[in-house]
Formats: sequence, C-alpha cells, structure tokens
Amino acid sequence: MVIFGKDSEIAVTTVRVLNFRSLANVEVELGDLTVVIGANNAGKTSFLDALFAAIGAGRKLLSVDDVRLEPAEATAPKTREIMIDVKLQPVGDDGKVLDAYPAGSFWTGLWGTLGIAVDAEFKEFTPIRTTLKWSAVKGEYMMERKFLKEWRDFGDWTNAAVHDRLVSAAQMEPIALHYVDAKRDLDDDLRRPGSFWRRLTEDLGLSATDIDAMEVTLSEINQMIVDKSEILKHLKENLAGLQKVVSSDSGGVDIAPVARKLRDLSKGVDVSFSTTGAQSFPLARHGMGTRSLASLLVFRAFASWRNKQATKGGDKVHSILGLEEPESHLHPQAQRSLFSHIKQIPGQRIVSTHSPYFAGQAQLEELRLFMKKGGDTIVTRIDLTPLTDTNDVRKLQETVIDTRGDILFSRGVVLFEGQTEEQALPIWAQEYWGSTIHELGFCFVRTNGTDYFPFIWLAKALSIPWYVFADGEEQPVKDLDSALKKVGEKDSTSHPNVIVHPKGKNFESQLIDEGYMTEIELALDAMSGQKGYLDDYIKDKHGQKGKKGVVRDYQSAGGRERAAFDALSSAKTSVSKHLGHVIIAHNNPVRRFPKTIEALLKIVGDAHELKKVEAKK
Repeated sequence: MVIFGKDSEIAVTTVRVLNFRSLANVEVELGDLTVVIGANNAGKTSFLDALFAAIGAGRKLLSVDDVRLEPAEATAPKTREIMIDVKLQPVGDDGKVLDAYPAGSFWTGLWGTLGIAVDAEFKEFTPIRTTLKWSAVKGEYMMERKFLKEWRDFGDWTNAAVHDRLVSAAQMEPIALHYVDAKRDLDDDLRRPGSFWRRLTEDLGLSATDIDAMEVTLSEINQMIVDKSEILKHLKENLAGLQKVVSSDSGGVDIAPVARKLRDLSKGVDVSFSTTGAQSFPLARHGMGTRSLASLLVFRAFASWRNKQATKGGDKVHSILGLEEPESHLHPQAQRSLFSHIKQIPGQRIVSTHSPYFAGQAQLEELRLFMKKGGDTIVTRIDLTPLTDTNDVRKLQETVIDTRGDILFSRGVVLFEGQTEEQALPIWAQEYWGSTIHELGFCFVRTNGTDYFPFIWLAKALSIPWYVFADGEEQPVKDLDSALKKVGEKDSTSHPNVIVHPKGKNFESQLIDEGYMTEIELALDAMSGQKGYLDDYIKDKHGQKGKKGVVRDYQSAGGRERAAFDALSSAKTSVSKHLGHVIIAHNNPVRRFPKTIEALLKIVGDAHELKKVEAKK
C-alpha cells in the first residue's frame, strides 16, 4: 500500500495523458516519491512537461508543437486534442488514501461541490482535466481546465463527463507543481526574477521598524564609501552633467555601491562555498555540479518555508516537485548522497533520472519505466503483490537494483552465468552488429551463478526484453528451468529467448568441441605473454590432483583437450578477452562466431531489428 505525506491531507495519485508529443495514451500512478527512468527520448521530460501544463506553478502554455504526430504526418489534424487528467485523493494521518474528505476540509471549501466526485464505491476524489484543442471560432488552439464529474476506467477515460465551469487560478494555486529542470544553476537563480531564491528572499520577514533602521545604516555605509573613494567621487562629479542635459530641475546624481533598500539586497546577494581546508569562493567560480545541487537545496528551503507559512495562516498547500535529472554534473557518490536530500523535500516528488546510482536507492514500487514502442511511449511499473516470499523481494532489491541499476535503462538484457561470458560476449556482439553493446543500449549481465529468477522477473515486470545464454550441464539447466517456471515462462528447451549449450557442455568445453583448439592455445599464449603456454601447463599439471581429488591425465587420448579445458577454467578472468579477439580474427568468416554464440546474437538481433554486419575476409 502506498503511503503519502500527511501534512497537506491530499495526494496526486494518477495522471493520464493523451496526444502529448510521444505520449499517445498513458496512465502513470504516482506515489509520495516517483522515480521516472528510461532511455533518452523515452518520454520522461514530456511527462513532466504535461503535468506542469496541467497543474504547474506559472502554467506552461501548450501549443500545436506539443500535439502528437503520427509517423507520416507533417502537421497534426485540427481534430486531435491534448488531454491531461489528474486525480487527487484525500489522505489521512497515517498517510493512507481515505474514502472521503474529512468534514470541514480545507480542500472541500476550496473546490466546492464541483470539485468533489464520487465513484461507484462512494469514494470521494478530485479529478481535473486540462485540454488543448482547436477553436474554429478563434482560429487558434485554446487551453482550458475543468473538473470532471467521474473517473472512468483507463480504456474509456477520454469519454468521462466534464463540468461546464472552468477551474479558477485560485483553486489551482495550492496544488501547483514546481518544475526544476536539468538546467538549474543557483548562480543564475540569484539574479533571475521569479526564481525560487528571489521568491523566497523578496520578503525577509523583518518588522517595519527594523527595516527603517537598517536602511538608514545602509545609506550611511554608502555615504562613507563614496566619501573615502576618490574614484567614486570622481565618477559622481562627472555624472553630474546629467542635470544639464536631462532637466534643469534635476535633483542630482547619487552613487550607491551597496543597495539602500533591503528589498534590493537579494538581487545582489552572492553565495560562497568552501570545502574543508580550502578557500571560500563564490558559487560562480564553482563547478556546475555544486551550483546545480545548491539550486535544488534552495527549492527544498522554498517548499518547506511555503508549507510552514501556509499552515501558520490556517491554509493548506500540497507541494509537488517535478525534478529533471538531479544527478546532472555530480559524481557517483554525490548522486547516491543526493537521494537522501530529495527524500527530505516536503510533499510529493516526481524525479526523472538516468542515474543507476540514484535509481538504485529507490524502492521497487517507486520506479516507473518509460520506453518507446513504435514511436509512442509506454509506461510500466513493478507490481510486487505476486511476490509472497519476502526473500524474493530482497533479492530483487539487493541483487539487481542495488548492484545492477543500469538494467533499468537498457534496451534489452542478456543474462549468463560466468566471467568468461561477461568479458568475451561483448567482443563477439560488437563484431556481429558493428557497434558496442553500450552504443546499442544492451546490458550483458553476469548473474553470479544460476539464480536467474530476480533478473528475469524484474525484466518481465518492466517489459524489458530479456535473453538467457546458459551452460548445458545438468544442474545449471535444472536451476534455469526452475527460474523460468517461477516467472511463468516455458522451459529452456522450448523458450525462444533462451540459448543453452549442448547437453553437458559449458562455454569452454563447447569451444573445444567445435574445434577451436588452435585459437584457445593462441589466446593462452597472448594471456601469458609466452609461446607454448599449454605445453608448459601440461608438463606442470599432469599427474597432479585436480577438482574433487581426480588425478589429471593429459597424456592419454584427448589429454590436450582436457588440459585446454582446465587451463581455460582456471584463468577465466585473464584469458576471456584474448579468446574473443583471437576467434573473431579467424581467416574464415564462418568460424568467427561459435554456433551457440551466433544463435544468441541472431535471436537478439532479430528481436531488435539489428543485422549482422558483412564479414571482411
């Protein structure tokens, strides 16, 4: 169950968007903190812009450029309209959604009877619809906000009945979303009218008596500076010529090196910052990471002060923050630290991020994945209710999210067991497709054994395509089939996304079986920096005890192959890359891809419309 902040007594629980850029038709459920993830151009910023257009402070005006285009369209038809629905619900002292607004609620007084709807179960909520549509009468696109009479199922949501009266600005202001985009910079905010810094410092909260006394002091300081500065006196004397040019009755010229009015002080304020043991410098001389973070912390101060002042006056405000890429310009450890600062910002927070370090600290239920399919955005979330075993939830958080958060941003995930595959498979993939797996947006992930379940379950939950490349030995196959069954998939023998080495074979033994002994010996030589590594290995290890106490026999039939297998197995982390590079350099293009590896790459390539590059002889 979602728990919201209780201070405002409401929460935005659902947002629906139609025909806004790549958001053809999406529904996003919000929590107290919602972490929006996905690749570039997946629709994350569009969603924040759409929400800001609906309930933003300052109100972003929509235009024809925001109307979604079909692939073949140059312009959108006038009949197509943007629609953004926002659902708000009452919240109790325990942070849980209530069935009804409490008697005498500030929000029922603000929105009146038009702003309170009731569903089939007699639960109260507030639905607001924002639309942008063409007006033939005015010859332009018109934007309006109205309360809905109902909240229909998602399949039929656009047909919900709407009240005739427009929602007023006064009814929107207490729930206005504040949007902090990726270009934030406190050095700019100090001087930009309307910034959170300027809005917070315009009224310093001082009494009139204190203000008068301080402004007298400021005037005295100004006079003292001018009297003692020969340069300023010289400037003042020369500027006196303005009297003769502008007006004969001009009152004279004055120079104020320091603002005389307290209200003007915030316009010239500077903020300095220093690290331990270092000199203090103004923010303008610090890097973008520090300035970006400082801007965010100022918003935190603004939101908490705004809430404090509203509560003091008996009113309510529901603070909503839309935050784009808070990790911008910050190093990985700072990105991790940033998460706790954002958690301290009052109200609801909707944060878009590309950082696995940031997203990895979120709870699974707080994540929303945005992906493009056929040019349109789809949104998925993780539903943990099917997981009745708390150990499974722990594995998801600790094994996947905490350590491999980059999976959340991937185009597809390829899973395998060991270190050999981890180092060598990307080499074959680059040779096969002509681009690195990172350029193509794939994650190749070592599962550290055969516990595939948390990786496959998460990929399925977020609609991320997944593939498995597995050993054909008996126990690994049993473990894989168990994981597939647990996530409701076919077994390894019939699953189209699973490639298993032939029975009893693993990565190393399959290469030997396919006749890559020459390449294996070259890779071992490259690893060691000497020729004849395998011969020396045989001389050194023959007759000694190996795994499970079995005496090594490298002299009888097949002994060299057994030695090659043992040498590869004992040097996986050192030899794997050499092995990949040696095989892809084979004179015969057909031999550059072992059978199981080519089968895997073909399956992934076909699914993502990636073609094998033409081999060069």
